[in-house]
Amino acid sequence: MGNRKRFFTIGLVLCLGWLLPQASFARKNKEFLPSDKQEAVSWVEEGLAWGHKDIKVTDQYVLYTLEDGKYSFGIALARIAWTKFSNETSGRYVMARVTWQDYAHDTPDYVQRPYYRGGETKDEKLKAGLDFLAAAARQQTKAQMDSKFEQFKAPAKSWREASAKPAMPESAREHQVLAEYAFKEKDTDKAIKEYSAALDIFPTWPEGQFNLATLAGEKKFYETAIFHMKEYLELVPESSDALAAKDSVIIWKDKVASLYAAADASNGSSTQLKNVSLFGKKAK
Repeated sequence: MGNRKRFFTIGLVLCLGWLLPQASFARKNKEFLPSDKQEAVSWVEEGLAWGHKDIKVTDQYVLYTLEDGKYSFGIALARIAWTKFSNETSGRYVMARVTWQDYAHDTPDYVQRPYYRGGETKDEKLKAGLDFLAAAARQQTKAQMDSKFEQFKAPAKSWREASAKPAMPESAREHQVLAEYAFKEKDTDKAIKEYSAALDIFPTWPEGQFNLATLAGEKKFYETAIFHMKEYLELVPESSDALAAKDSVIIWKDKVASLYAAADASNGSSTQLKNVSLFGKKAK
């Protein structure tokens, strides 16, 4: 009986010796929250350092290249809806992944590296750093768009009150031609780029504002869609489709709110910063 009790005690101690560190690690994971932007950047750089190079973190992007130089990535921070850590097996290797869902497209992208013992902490810190920077990027983008819209109100008012509307500059018209051709060819990305270029030159172009907003909404670039539809309404508030335009803005705002609420729930922390690209763009 004494030996059985002794073996039970030893087994219990060994079991607790394994469980307690795991519980401690799980508890630490929940506490991962950068104290400031500098620490968040540091965590992202450390998390990407294995298997990646040329890592650069800006206010809106995380840029890096695979070690073999085959692909370069531009992660647009402001469009991160959520990040998620997981371990998955691929062939004979265990892959540690931090995935993200960019609401501009429907399937998750991921950062991937061979798994090594102790790497979980770096991955969790990478996730926390990305979440922190994404929230800051959304805040910055919103502030910039709000400021730009306020600045647009004066020229929009002048345009509305002008008896003779100014002609579109030739440089803007060239982009208009390219945008409309791209739209006919169903090249939405090219059309968005050309409409944006035309409006940079000639922002008081109602049709361009409406078309860009509509295409951006279709691509799920909701903040961009909202911004340009608001500018359209500022130019032609009494247009026949003004009510439909306002309805679109309401729908897009709801989409954004739902995505950010899901991101907050995924992060599991109300202390994170709240919220327009984690969007991975690959190029050979």
